[in-house]
Amino acid sequence: MSHIHEEKQKLLDHLVSVVEELLKNTKSAQISIKLRTLLRYAYVSYVKKTSDINVIRGLVPRVRPPAWLTNQYYYREIEMLLRNRFNAKIENRRQFRYVVFNKQQVSRR
Repeated sequence: MSHIHEEKQKLLDHLVSVVEELLKNTKSAQISIKLRTLLRYAYVSYVKKTSDINVIRGLVPRVRPPAWLTNQYYYREIEMLLRNRFNAKIENRRQFRYVVFNKQQVSRR
């Protein structure tokens, strides 16, 4: 079980670096992205060991995260991390959960 916990922790670290990269490379003041997409970005970043957003976007359709990652408990963990670290808001739109980042609030930290 500890192996899975280690994997999850490494993935959370990659999630943070992916979000930082997204915020650094965007020009708009606010970013809105599906939570599921963000998890996929983090997983691709982790598996392929890259933080290049363009490479990650290109690989996302071909790489599928394992089932033990795509459950509601892990999503809640991710939400807590994003709220605490980036002051992100979680919104429900249609049937998806979106994460909204405000660039000004993040850059002040």
